[in-house]
Amino acid sequence: MQICVLNGSPKGETSVTMQYVRFLELANPDHSFVTRHISRKIVAIEKKPEEWEEICSAIRSADLILWATPVYFQHVPAQYKRFIELLLERNTRDLFAGKYAASLSTSVHFFDQKVHEYLQGISEDLGMNYAGSFSAAMNDLFEEKNQHQLVLFGMDILSACNEKRPELPAYPPLPTGSAKYTPGTISPVETHGKQVLILHDAGPGSNLEAMVRQMTCAFPDAKSVHLNETGMKGGCLGCCQCAFDNHCVYSDGFCSFWKSQVEQADIIIYAGSVRDRYLSASWKQFFDRSFFLGHVPRFENKQQVLMVEGPLARVPGLRENLTSLLGGGNLVDIITDEPKNPDFIDECIRSVVERAVQASLDGYKKPPMFPAVAGHIVLRDAVWGDLRPIFRADHRYYKKHGLYDFPQYQYRKRLSRFFFSLMMGFGPVQKKVKPMMSKHMVQSYARIFSESKVLKEAQRP
Repeated sequence: MQICVLNGSPKGETSVTMQYVRFLELANPDHSFVTRHISRKIVAIEKKPEEWEEICSAIRSADLILWATPVYFQHVPAQYKRFIELLLERNTRDLFAGKYAASLSTSVHFFDQKVHEYLQGISEDLGMNYAGSFSAAMNDLFEEKNQHQLVLFGMDILSACNEKRPELPAYPPLPTGSAKYTPGTISPVETHGKQVLILHDAGPGSNLEAMVRQMTCAFPDAKSVHLNETGMKGGCLGCCQCAFDNHCVYSDGFCSFWKSQVEQADIIIYAGSVRDRYLSASWKQFFDRSFFLGHVPRFENKQQVLMVEGPLARVPGLRENLTSLLGGGNLVDIITDEPKNPDFIDECIRSVVERAVQASLDGYKKPPMFPAVAGHIVLRDAVWGDLRPIFRADHRYYKKHGLYDFPQYQYRKRLSRFFFSLMMGFGPVQKKVKPMMSKHMVQSYARIFSESKVLKEAQRP
C-alpha cells in the first residue's frame, strides 16, 4: 500500500512531526511512504507547474493520504492552509475522491482538536473517507507506551484503507454564495479618544469590503489596514528563535507594524471571509507571525469585534477557534453577512460599534470560560515545564505577571484547606455539616451584599 504524507511543517524533515511519520514508516516496512514537504515548498508549489504536478502525481498514486502537521497558533500552519486553498481552487477533488485519509499532529495539546476537525472536514470536502486522527505531544515518542499507541494508530488506518471500511462523514458541505449586502447610511460614533484599528483582507466588490466600508463610516477616525499592508513577507518558520527575546528572524516590518498599530489600539475589528472551513491563509499567517510574542496574551485590555463574510453558522468549530484566538481581550460580538436583510446587518454594526466604545471606556471584560481557563492551565504548565529552557521570554512574562498561579503557592489556602479536610474526615463532623451544606455554600455572600463598595456605587441614583 502506498501512503502519501503531506507534511505541513515548514521545517521539512527536521520537524518533530516528521519523526512521528518516520516511526510509522519504520513500523510498517511492507508499505511505501512517499512524503511531500508542503509548507516548506509552498511558494514553488504555488508558482511552478512542475512542483504542483509532482504533488498531484504522489496523491494520484496513493492509497492513503496522511495529513501530518504541527499545530501553529491553534490551527495548521499558514503555508499548509494556503496549500489546501490551492487544492480547492484548482478543482483537485478527482485526485482525492474515494481515497482514505487520516491526520497526525504534534503540539502541546492546545486546541489540537480543532486541527483534526478541520482536516477531517477538508478530507470530506475532497470526497475522501476519513479514517481517524492521532494527536501527539511533542515528547510522546520517548515513551514506549506512546510508541505502542502510534503503532496501533498506523495499523488501524491501514486496515481501514485495505478493508475499505465504511466511514460516516461528520461535516456537511458548506453552502456557496450569499445574498448581496448593500449597506445603507450609518452615522459616525464618538470614540472619546479611543484608538480603533480595522484589519481585513477584503476583495473588491465583496460583502466583506462593504462591511469594512460601513465600519469605517461608523469609525471615521479608525485606521483601516489590509493584511497586504502589514509587512508580512512570509509565514512563520517554526524556528523558535524568538522564544528567547521576542525578536523574529524576519526583518520585513511585521513586528514593527504590530507594535505601532496592534499594541496601540484600544478597539480592534478583524474582518475576514470563510474560506475552506477557516479564514484565509493570509489571516492564518497574521496569527502565526504574532507568535514572535510566544505564549503571552496578545490582546489584554482590548475590545474586539469579528466581522465574517460567509457561512460561519455552518462551521461552529471556526467560531470557537476564532473566539479563543482573541483571548486576553474582550470579544464584544461577531457580525456576519448571513442575514439576508442588509438593514439588519447595518443595525448590528451600529450596535456593536457603540458597545465596543462603551466597553472600552468602562474597561469591561467578560469572565473567561472553559477554553480560556483550560488553555491558560495548559500553557502555564507547558511554559513552566518542558518549554521553559527555550521560551525564556515567556518564562519572564509569566513570572512577572503572576501567570504561574499554581495552587501550591497559595500557602494560606493550603493550610486552611488542610485543617478543613482533616475535620471533614470525622464522622460526627460530617453528620453535623451535611444538612447545612447548601446554606453554608452561600452564607458568606451575605457579607458582600452589605459591605460591597462596588454595589453601593452601582445603587447610587
